[in-house]
Amino acid sequence: MSPRCCCGSDVQHHFEHLGCIQCGAACCPACSYELESAYYCGACAEQILELPWDPSTRPSAMLAG
Repeated sequence: MSPRCCCGSDVQHHFEHLGCIQCGAACCPACSYELESAYYCGACAEQILELPWDPSTRPSAMLAG
């Protein structure tokens, strides 16, 4: 049985346990965003990119639902 990330995704390999470089939140390839060779959680990626996200598609909204 594979360990799970806090987002609910199976994490097959140890190197897939990632962390947000800005806030340190745990994430995996399914819930992280790679920007310029660094991984960010959804909330930090939104702040960095300054994008007007649709509230129904925000990663934080999907995790809560």
